[in-house]
Amino acid sequence: MVEQQIERRFADAVAELTSRVQAAGIDVEDDETDAEARRWLDGAGPPLDWSGPQINSDEWFFITTLYGTMTLDGQRTHIRKFFPLFIQQAARDMRRFTTALVADWRLRQPWMKTRLCRMAEILRQQQLTMADYVISLRETESRATPENPMPALARIMHDHRSGEGKTLSVFIRDCVKGNCFSIDSRVTKQLNAFGLPANERQLVRLCLSLSLNPRRTARIFFQAPGSYHAERCTC
Repeated sequence: MVEQQIERRFADAVAELTSRVQAAGIDVEDDETDAEARRWLDGAGPPLDWSGPQINSDEWFFITTLYGTMTLDGQRTHIRKFFPLFIQQAARDMRRFTTALVADWRLRQPWMKTRLCRMAEILRQQQLTMADYVISLRETESRATPENPMPALARIMHDHRSGEGKTLSVFIRDCVKGNCFSIDSRVTKQLNAFGLPANERQLVRLCLSLSLNPRRTARIFFQAPGSYHAERCTC
């Protein structure tokens, strides 16, 4: 009975927030993710030195790691500050990150250095490029089941020995295109407003039970205008 009530509340929330998103003309589709991220990060300043028309997998991992806990403007400033170093010192290649390379980087959170260096270690150990790793994550995701709804996220969290996966979830959402429901403070506000649990696995299962795309649905919760659209982001 409790599950049925939660499912009904979730369906009602999705319907209401979808109408807000549509009324605001906001695009939440996967094929717009790269363009939206680039527009946001470039802002009113000179464009970042992107590798091509699409954000590549190394770039996606770098920028999602640097999201951290800050306002959107703070995130943009943080990423724009270090993106040139990512190019100059790591040549846009996640495998090049070492503790020595980032020793002088003043990132907002200490765990960010650890995350970048651990990703490099994983790639070197598995003898993969970041693009290869993403392909393997997509293959893992293809084996998703109702009992194991987020295998790609589970794998990358296991590889990173991480008990906290907010930025990893964003990477899975925007680069791997895998099942996830990234929860930051904006999404938490919306969930609280509708009496829904802030539990990513449960939210993904709810999406799948209602034949909804978890990534798209999470973006609806993230981007929907309204009184519960908070200022801070805890990606």
